Amino acid sequence: MGLRNILFIISCIIVGFCLSLYFQTDTTVQTVNWDQYKNLQDAETRTHSLVEYNKKIAPYRLQDLIQETYEKNRLAGEKTRVMEIEAGDGRILMELKKQFPQVEFYALNREKTRTFYRRESFILTALKFEIFNKQEVEEIDLPYVVFQDLDFGARIPYDENKFDLIFSEDTITHIKYKFELFNEIMRVLRPGGVSFHTDITGLNIYSKGLVLELRDAMAEIRRRGIDVKTLENREAIRFKKSKRQQPFPVTPHQPIPENLQNLSQELRRPEMGYNINY
Repeated sequence: MGLRNILFIISCIIVGFCLSLYFQTDTTVQTVNWDQYKNLQDAETRTHSLVEYNKKIAPYRLQDLIQETYEKNRLAGEKTRVMEIEAGDGRILMELKKQFPQVEFYALNREKTRTFYRRESFILTALKFEIFNKQEVEEIDLPYVVFQDLDFGARIPYDENKFDLIFSEDTITHIKYKFELFNEIMRVLRPGGVSFHTDITGLNIYSKGLVLELRDAMAEIRRRGIDVKTLENREAIRFKKSKRQQPFPVTPHQPIPENLQNLSQELRRPEMGYNINY
């Protein structure tokens, strides 16, 4: 056998190996273990529904906001992108995907779990809660998912001006450097994009030495040029990105540690105080 034939065979083997890796990462619905979704024992503690979330952000509803944005973007020939931070098992995103199949949805979770650890995990959620059937789920583009801790000033792994809507539920209370995350959300929001966050606790905001209620603190920040407000639910806020992007005018009581390795439990506690800048 000539050298040329040997090289050709080796090349075919390499190409075949690369293709096998590619198709492993582009897993289709046929590769999912259908029996797994029937026994998502730990999923109930990580799930929340669209109806439940809308109650927390009243008078707004996510589907109304997406519908308005989608129509505007469609006329402009632009895509609509929505991201949930700490999406849990992705139930809300799949409920929204059912209503808006043309919208791109994204999840950003802190860590993988036994039942939610890759993009195809959305399929199991859709089946468990009967959002889609097997045939329907084969025909949709699943939401994207990234696993990353967003605390301590971590960068959201997307370019600026990408998303139209970003939301979270019972997430901010577990983040120590809350406003640093808000600034990152502002960065990746498109001008005019909005962000909703519920269940905000453990956040003390001071103005000239006095601690403010969350509603009063947001009003003080709004007077400094940030379009932010609390909602009917006093533990929920909404903010909007203006054309002139600017950071939230606050300073944390503790600067972000330079070395994040082996932090003590005390330094990881999510409670944090901020001073409003004057």
